[in-house]
Parts: sequence; C-alpha cells; structure tokens
Amino acid sequence: MRDGATPTPGQPQRPSHDDRNGDFAGPDANPLVRPCDRTRTRWHVGLTLAVLIALVCGGIVGARLWSGAERTSRDEAAHRHETTATTLARATGAPTAARFGTPSTLVDASWRAPDGTPRTGKVAVQPRTAEDTRVTIWVDDTGAVTSAPRSTAEGQFGAVAGGTLVAGALAFTAAGVVALRLRRTEAHTLDEWEREWAAVEPLWTHRGRT
Repeated sequence: MRDGATPTPGQPQRPSHDDRNGDFAGPDANPLVRPCDRTRTRWHVGLTLAVLIALVCGGIVGARLWSGAERTSRDEAAHRHETTATTLARATGAPTAARFGTPSTLVDASWRAPDGTPRTGKVAVQPRTAEDTRVTIWVDDTGAVTSAPRSTAEGQFGAVAGGTLVAGALAFTAAGVVALRLRRTEAHTLDEWEREWAAVEPLWTHRGRT
C-alpha cells in the first residue's frame, strides 16, 4: 500500500514511515520496544536530570557558603587583634591534648587590650614555659582572649566541601530511588515473562512433539 492511500478494511496497517530520517513515526512505532524498556529509559532520563539538579543545588549552596566565609573572614580579621602577653608564673599544669600542633597548658599572663587597658587572665602556652615569657595571643575588641581569625582559604575549603556534600547526597539519594524502581521493574518484567511463557510453552512443546 502506497503512502497516503486509503487502507482496505480489515487489512493490517503498517506504521507510518518518515522518509526524512528513515524512522517510524510515533513513540510506540517500534514493535521491538517493550513497555519495560520504555520504563527503564524514563527512569534513566530522570536520574540524569536529578543529577544535574543536584549539581546545581550543590553549586548554589557552595556559592552561598563561599560568600559567607569571605564575610566571616573579613569580620574576624577586623575585630581580632594580635598582641603579646607575658606569663606571670611557670607553666606547671598538666598539658591539654591539642587537635593540631603541640599540647598546651594554661598559665596566668598579662597583656593589653586594643585600647591600651591592662588585662590579665589565662593563656595557652607550651608545657614548662618559664615565668616572664612573652607569648603571642589573639584578643577581641574588648581585650578578651580568642582564637586567631580564620583565613579565607579555610572558609573557601569549607564552602567547596559543603557544596560537594549537598550535591553528592542529592545525587546518591536519586540514584538509590532509581535503582529501587529499576529493580521493581525488572521483577515485574520477569513475572510477566513467566506468565507469557506458561501460556506459550505448551503450544511449543506440542509442536515439537508433532
């Protein structure tokens, strides 16, 4: 039957053919594509989109954390000041384990606040530090001992790590959901094959015996 001709009643109709690309027209034109194949394709496409969305979300989170880290670094650099303290006694206390660097112990010391006001208090020094030893400390605007301001690099590393964590968590979650759905699709397909084989196998077996 030529393209465009009126089909004869009762005559099987072939899928319309697109001469431009050689493909059969319509989403269900390929007789070899099973419904389960289309389901798998949809889930794979969905997973690809979910991963792209996860990357975008991770980038947005990372950018926000990056911007926040820069503001925090500038704020701490503006309000934390490096000064020199003088120990008032020998460090004899038990050392405290440090996460990074050498263990330290606390000892009484004196220093001056940024406005010049004398201050005294506990500062961290290395064990067995002698009396009247000058040590470098960081204080805030009021003169209270604080930690050194975080560098911009530390904040940027945290921003990258946070963005990567968010993107990875979303992507792995999407992959887990898709994997579960594909397993269910595979199980349904196997059950369907078994039902179809149970209907066809007796016919094939009888044909083989004749």
